[in-house]
Amino acid sequence: MSDEIVEKIYSILIKKRYNRDDPSMTDNLQQRLTDFVGDNKPIKLIGFWGVGPKQHKNWADDASCRFLNELNQEIKKIYAPGIEFKFIFAINHGIHNGYSPTVFLTYVKDVIRLFDKYSFKYIYLNDLWQEYDINFEKINQLWKKQPKGWWNNIKNRELIEKNASNRNIHLDPITGAQKYFIMRSLEKKILEKEFPDSIFHSFSDSRLRNVLPDLPTLYFYAREGWSDVPWFVVGE
Repeated sequence: MSDEIVEKIYSILIKKRYNRDDPSMTDNLQQRLTDFVGDNKPIKLIGFWGVGPKQHKNWADDASCRFLNELNQEIKKIYAPGIEFKFIFAINHGIHNGYSPTVFLTYVKDVIRLFDKYSFKYIYLNDLWQEYDINFEKINQLWKKQPKGWWNNIKNRELIEKNASNRNIHLDPITGAQKYFIMRSLEKKILEKEFPDSIFHSFSDSRLRNVLPDLPTLYFYAREGWSDVPWFVVGE
């Protein structure tokens, strides 16, 4: 019976309605589900929630949380413990992109109230940075130590540069992309250590696999039919 439940949960988690790309590490993903069901525990999903130019949440944040909650409610129909969504507030990423804490910290407070509505859990990336001795000075030092031409060997570097061009208001696209890559490479190791039994989820697609932790991963739409992350969606 538990195997049947696992298969049903898996089929819901990978539905095209929720996913913009095929999951990574599917064998590990199914094993995680087997473990959760065997222990009758919630399915642990861990992912980032970023910050950007917004001072307050808006319709996009509401829609994204509502969309994820719809997934959870569908799971709960066949498996009562459902999903435990936990988000890492990526405040450090926002600082890297040049956004002001005086703006985005009020946004974070709004989102926390929204998370409470759906019983989503959260932690702060900065707490993990402090625990594992990561800081912007270290990232800058590692960037300066990279050998000549190293960036040319990074898979999908053009996509990372494009994202930096659209999101980073502080650095030029190449510098912003390179430092972002180094930052995420350091964070990958932290996430793998801190959440070894969790399933990672991202609003990106598998092209950015090289900046994501080596964990089974789901690539969700940010809301139904849309992939643009809510923290960069402005306007009413």
